Amino acid sequence: MVATAVPAAIATLVGVWTGVWFPWPLLIARTAAVTAWALAVAVAVRGGRPAVVASLLVAGFWTSGVLLGATRSQAATETPLARWFAEQSGADIGRVGPVWLEGRLRADAPPTDYGAALALAATWVGSPGRGRSVSGGLRLSVGGDLASTRIAEWRAGRLIRVSATLRPPPVYRNPGQPDQERRRALAGTVLLGSVKSALLVDVVRGGSLTAELAARVRAWVRRGVDHTVGRHGRRSAAIVTAVLIGDRAALMALDDDTIIRLQEGGTYHVIAISGGNIAILTGLLLLLGRGAGWRPRHVSLGVILALVAYAYLVGEDASVARATTAAVLVLSAGLLDHRTPSINVLAVVALAVLTVSPLSLFDAGFILTFGATLGIVLGVAPLSEVLQRIPARWWDSVPGWAPPAAMLLAATLCAEAALMPVGAVLFGRVSLAGIFLNFLAIPLMTITQIAGMLAAGVAGVSEPLSAFVGWVAHVAATLLVESTRFLDLFPWLAFRVPPPAWSTMVVYYAGLLSLLWPGRGALARALSRLLWAATALWILSAPWRPALVGPPPAGRLRVTFLDVGQADATLVQTPDRAALLVDAGGTRSPRSDIGSRVVAPALWTLGVRRLAVAALSHGDPDHAGGLGAVLRDFRPHEVWDGVPVPNHQELDALRIQADRLGIRWRQVALGDRIRFGPVSITIAHPPAPDWERVRVRNDDSVVLDIRYGGVAVLLPGDIGRDVEGSVVASLRPAPFRIVKVPHHGSAGSSTPGFVAALAPCLAIVSAGRTNSFGHPAPDVVRRYREAGALVLETARAGAITVETDGTAIQVRTASGRHLEYRAGGVGCAPLPTGRGTE
Repeated sequence: MVATAVPAAIATLVGVWTGVWFPWPLLIARTAAVTAWALAVAVAVRGGRPAVVASLLVAGFWTSGVLLGATRSQAATETPLARWFAEQSGADIGRVGPVWLEGRLRADAPPTDYGAALALAATWVGSPGRGRSVSGGLRLSVGGDLASTRIAEWRAGRLIRVSATLRPPPVYRNPGQPDQERRRALAGTVLLGSVKSALLVDVVRGGSLTAELAARVRAWVRRGVDHTVGRHGRRSAAIVTAVLIGDRAALMALDDDTIIRLQEGGTYHVIAISGGNIAILTGLLLLLGRGAGWRPRHVSLGVILALVAYAYLVGEDASVARATTAAVLVLSAGLLDHRTPSINVLAVVALAVLTVSPLSLFDAGFILTFGATLGIVLGVAPLSEVLQRIPARWWDSVPGWAPPAAMLLAATLCAEAALMPVGAVLFGRVSLAGIFLNFLAIPLMTITQIAGMLAAGVAGVSEPLSAFVGWVAHVAATLLVESTRFLDLFPWLAFRVPPPAWSTMVVYYAGLLSLLWPGRGALARALSRLLWAATALWILSAPWRPALVGPPPAGRLRVTFLDVGQADATLVQTPDRAALLVDAGGTRSPRSDIGSRVVAPALWTLGVRRLAVAALSHGDPDHAGGLGAVLRDFRPHEVWDGVPVPNHQELDALRIQADRLGIRWRQVALGDRIRFGPVSITIAHPPAPDWERVRVRNDDSVVLDIRYGGVAVLLPGDIGRDVEGSVVASLRPAPFRIVKVPHHGSAGSSTPGFVAALAPCLAIVSAGRTNSFGHPAPDVVRRYREAGALVLETARAGAITVETDGTAIQVRTASGRHLEYRAGGVGCAPLPTGRGTE
């Protein structure tokens, strides 16, 4: 059987990608699509050669994909809501409002630590009696205790009116960081907003009949699961809810450790509705229909209708769409007595999903679900042929469970092989534990799903029965999570890795496809196997081998002030290839893992595989929040800390983690001097403490004075005016001084005496674009400029990189600015070779 849909699906996929990342004028895209299809039809009607007709059809699908991608991309990134925001007076500081909004809720509101979250498709914005129609997606945070009492009203499809203060999503412009603003827009989120109280949210009108019915069913399932499973454990209830209706919000809000465990164990996919869940549901429905005596065709038709209704109920997740569409196609083909290869079904499903939602191509769920399925479809058959070559007499002594287990292992291996580089790119993580844990996770997920459906169905009908099935679901869900403790015994099965280069990805998948290609000779297959294995080993070994690209050139010191919003993180790379990270970013929210999402990818891109030192200026969350991820991913030899703060929960947790990883925790103090080849680092503050601290203090920040030749870099943490004089007194003059402005440019730091004594040529401010503190203070910026310094802000310039050989200094920003200086020159004027603006 020929898989005729495959070329069409590939052409459409490539076309959508081209239309999004290389936007065409819509008129040209429409003309190209119409021309390609017209030529294909004309040649086919005149009896042209099949190869020519096929080529024109592929061109038609490709140009149609380009048109779809360009049209949807433009609609997502150039929304009326974004244009309205840019016109407002507060847009330049990143904060507009409060303003009134109307729009449709895109999903049921989930509870959060601060109240609730709303995903809104805006239709109107303005003030009472004055406004305009808009379109665009927002995510709003509703604060206060009242949110929990009204959250049941905020259901998908309902029209609401809300007063909110709006801001753009945070953007971190660092080496290795993709265009986050564009990616968020493609995912449907243009702006973020905060709502002070649930009293400012009004439901104007209900949703459609089907939307309201689906919302009621989801609410009924949540109540039933909470009553039957929740009595045994909240975590189990959250897992069952996620498996039944795809609602992972309760799990996300409940337990970070559960999510991390499942991700590292490679079994997180089992709590996302996907092919396995749809297969179980389809099988149960077929059994029920046939057990009721229905005719096979009637059963298939009934199951198709039930699956479509279920897909509408749980939402538009890529894995749901793929699995449901595939099941519907297979059942429909059975109704028509038609058979087609599995790869053809997958191609038709991909075509359908891309036609309806072309931007889902860039959703991680789409990539993972289609990638895993494609790997299974292409890889299981060749592995099955290998098993069939085993002599029959050998199978006589094999237990009955062995063949199914072998097929499950084959499917798992194929899915893991297909997704390993993708996981490295999307998440910076590889987990080999799933190969083993899936033998437990899949059966446990099956029990969880079936018991969960029974629990939701019998809640309030039979108390003893509901208690029993709730307990069964609880036990299965608990075992599902606890099975990941396998990693405690074999932690090397899951680890973080730098994203591989695109060239490496191409070689990997070329080798894999060549390995699976039928009809190859023994030598060709052996070479394909060697190519694929070598590339896989190259990707997996990345954390332990030296980086080929990224480190500074020989003999040069590089200091990179990372863009981490309203926080601090500075990477120092010395000429002898040692790497020191001073602070690791972070936020007040423990859920925002800046260390994993922002700092680690930047360090990987800059060529860091292991740190010599992770220095902590002080323990505030905006400096220490990302350190846990840094310790885990880069295993520094030492952590430098200043004044101890006993019984500080976050710092104590970091010390315990460092001790577990074999990392030395070192207290540094005024006068300590450490050398890394030609680079010297002097601790300019704090002095050894003479009294015990009860809390973290900004004035206890560790201050580092880094020197290489005639260039000095001062990293002062968050010190304030009270200690600036003592810091300056401990410093030696330098021909060229760079300073990271203390405390993000706060008015309480950078006194006139401090700035004058330093006489810096370059002042770096690390602060958030839309921070609520007013950093940097205008007076502080003025002082540095009057002292002759160029002031660069990560909020405007993105990451700022300084490279020097001790005399010549090059400054580059993520925004494209390039400046050159020379230590010992006249004043601080840059050489006339720079370019670019912020």
